[in-house]
Parts: sequence; structure tokens; C-alpha cells
Amino acid sequence: MLIGSLNINFRLHGITSLKSKRKISNSLKQKLKNKFNMAVAEVGYENSCDFLEIGMVTLSNDKTRVEEVLNKALAMIEAISTDDIMEVKTEVFRV
Repeated sequence: MLIGSLNINFRLHGITSLKSKRKISNSLKQKLKNKFNMAVAEVGYENSCDFLEIGMVTLSNDKTRVEEVLNKALAMIEAISTDDIMEVKTEVFRV
């Protein structure tokens, strides 16, 4: 079995409260869960209004499928996000 992980760091603009940040985060997480059936969580910068880190994972027996899902998820995020993507980390490993 293969596990693919994708972590994305964002720099948020115009966010002045953690409540506003959570609204953005929850919306993005729900879209990813619904479209790609993957596990998604806010994994960093929990108490910062300026930054957001989202982590997601997917499982498959096929490496091509794992990479395809992660690439499509990243493409969707890039298309819908108005915030700056600072860093993207992708990793695929065998369990």
C-alpha cells in the first residue's frame, strides 16, 4: 500500500481573526474531502492569522493513482485560492 501526503503553506491576506481563518480553512478542507475523498487537516500555524498549513493524505496500491490525486488536489487549490502559496511538500511512501 502507498500513502501520498501533500502539505501546503499559505500566506493569508486581510485576515484579522482566527475565526475568519477557520472559515477559510474549513471551506478548503471540505472541498478537498468531497472532491477527492482524502483526509485533510490544518496541521500548522494554528494560532496565526497570517499563515495556514493544510495537510492531506490519500491511499492506493498504485503510485500513479496517488500522484494523480495529489496533483489534482494541488491544481484545484491553486485555482480557487486567492492567497499566496509559500511552500508545497509532496511525499509518497510505501507502508
